[in-house]
Amino acid sequence: MHFSTMPLSKEQLFSFLCSISEQYRAGVAIVDVNQTHYPIVFINHAFTKLTGYKREEIIGESISLLNGLKTNEDTLADFHYHLSNNIPVELNIIHYRKDRVAFWNSINSEPIQDYKGQAQFIVLHCKDVTDLMLNKMLSKLEHEVYTELENGEINDILQLITTQVEKYYIRDIYCAIHFVQANGELEPIASGSLPLSFIKSIHHIDVGSSTGYNQSAVYIKELDSNNHQQIDYAIASCWLKPILNNENCLLGYFTIYIKNKTELNLSDIEFLKKLSPIIALSIKYVEQKQQLKRLAYYDMNTGIPNYNYFYTHLLDWEKEQIKGSILLIQPSEYSNIVDLFGRKIGDDLIRQLIDRLEKNYDTNEMIYGRFTNSTFILAIQLTADDLNKFISNLQNITNTPFAIANRELFISLKIGISNFDHSISIDESVRRADIALTKSRNQKGTSLSYFEVETDYQIQRELDIVNQLNYGLQNEEFTIHLQPKVNLSTATIEGFEALARWYSPVLGPVSPAEFIPVAEQTGKISAVDNIVLKKVLQFQHERKSKGLKVVPISVNISPVHFYRESFVDDFISYVNLFDVNPEHIKIEVTESVELFDYEKAKEILIELKKYGYESSIDDFGVGFSSLSYLQQLPFSEIKIDRSFINGISDTSMHAVVQTIVQLATNLNMHAVAEGIETLEQFLLLQKMGCKTGQGYYFHKPMPIKEAEKLLDSIII
Repeated sequence: MHFSTMPLSKEQLFSFLCSISEQYRAGVAIVDVNQTHYPIVFINHAFTKLTGYKREEIIGESISLLNGLKTNEDTLADFHYHLSNNIPVELNIIHYRKDRVAFWNSINSEPIQDYKGQAQFIVLHCKDVTDLMLNKMLSKLEHEVYTELENGEINDILQLITTQVEKYYIRDIYCAIHFVQANGELEPIASGSLPLSFIKSIHHIDVGSSTGYNQSAVYIKELDSNNHQQIDYAIASCWLKPILNNENCLLGYFTIYIKNKTELNLSDIEFLKKLSPIIALSIKYVEQKQQLKRLAYYDMNTGIPNYNYFYTHLLDWEKEQIKGSILLIQPSEYSNIVDLFGRKIGDDLIRQLIDRLEKNYDTNEMIYGRFTNSTFILAIQLTADDLNKFISNLQNITNTPFAIANRELFISLKIGISNFDHSISIDESVRRADIALTKSRNQKGTSLSYFEVETDYQIQRELDIVNQLNYGLQNEEFTIHLQPKVNLSTATIEGFEALARWYSPVLGPVSPAEFIPVAEQTGKISAVDNIVLKKVLQFQHERKSKGLKVVPISVNISPVHFYRESFVDDFISYVNLFDVNPEHIKIEVTESVELFDYEKAKEILIELKKYGYESSIDDFGVGFSSLSYLQQLPFSEIKIDRSFINGISDTSMHAVVQTIVQLATNLNMHAVAEGIETLEQFLLLQKMGCKTGQGYYFHKPMPIKEAEKLLDSIII
């Protein structure tokens, strides 16, 4: 109701306003604007309930009677400005009831004029909006926390939470976050303004698995009044809210230390109930991010950096135009040791080599990581003379025996060396070191080889492949084989993966491991991908036209092709040409060090998804370690690399595969295990909940005609 101008005298106005105010459910206070301190001359019954003051206690007083420690000075100044200038205003301010319990007061101020148009009174409509404001505070805090989650460590995030709660909460409090340690003790992790040392000195309430706890409860403890620091901080009691994870396991507590003892009310309980999950989710997110980071940058079997770590850090050197050498180092006896004692002992040998390297050299001047199972890679900034000295010393670390399976064994090293500088890419430098290592393996004992283009067989082989690749593409020498994907629960065929095959009349059968890298380097990979895609689409179209059973087929797309501007348009054109349904074709992006442009990849994958096409990441976990970008890209499927499946019977590798399957589930992705070759592997994967697999245990890659026979033998 708007009644700012009334055809009444001041006395008539006052009588009218008092009468109508009693009918309001909201608290109403009438202020006389003709007196300098703006006294309250009337309050309704709802106002007394809102503030706890009786009429005789507040009549004649200013509204500032409700101010307190957390009443914002800027808001107060704004309110008084509007009040003194007879300007309507709506604002929210922290006020205090008679018992000094704070609440958020939503004030609507409306000047009332008499028949002469002169303001005589201001009517203040007051409403308790504490719950609304606390919810807004939580939303703001949640946004700040989730922003910080991208880069912050857990302690920083928890510190942010405690600091902001102390700052914005309506009560005058301190707060802290405690974690429950393995021994059951509480350990303060973060605190707003109280020193952690002081918090440690406070004996908190014992709420744990032995006494039981209720996730909906807030536990209250009267603190020891003899603690002098506690007296200094005016702390009377503390409230503890359990922080639980999804499995309902106790992670810790959010603790509020109450100044000048006040009672817990419903708003406090609701606030703590909503805050606790934010903390729990933050802890879970950071833990998962740390786990992803470790999987992405460290070899899980040895704990040493992996190739992704090496590559990422070498990129920094490349940006700084640092020159140096890359060494690929392999124990000559690695394969024999693995054959005799198992892969775990081989991992231990690599770990011992790295330990000696770290002990004898300043590792701050080098970058290293595990390159393959048997090889680690090292980059170092040294001149030619210094490099020779380094290599000599490196060979000396094998002068003492290694502890292998409770035996002492001497080993020798094979070393391949190449240079790196701004004139060649990191990938090319690594490739050259790998070629040099191949040459070194052909020599006896500890040996090293430098990359030499002129005498290297592999270079000639690659040149031959380059020369024949154009002929192969022009003469349709490329074919496809299909390898079934099998449902691990029902043993039924869910689909196929299309694999490129090349038989050259000049070179004979050429392995995909040979021609795909060459095709990528020469810019021909898109043509190879398109041949495979067209053959798959033609196969699907013919079966659909004949009314035969059709299952999804995955087509591998190289990242070089994937990032082409026209990729999506070209792909959709091909599919439309053959009239194949989206559910019958899937894109597999082969893992590569080139898959680093997250934003571009995300844009492409989202566009494909809009057309109805799902995508998966192939050879997951090898090379660039897909976990570093997995969570950022909308893949629907991840294919766990065969190297993980080969070692799945090992406890640590089993844990890695289990983690990846679980992470895939958490990210709403479908996990496919590659390279299943034994019954044991099949049963272990089935038990851990992996839905799909492929490998020689079920079917080898087969020509199209054999795949047709296999499909036709399935009863629809």
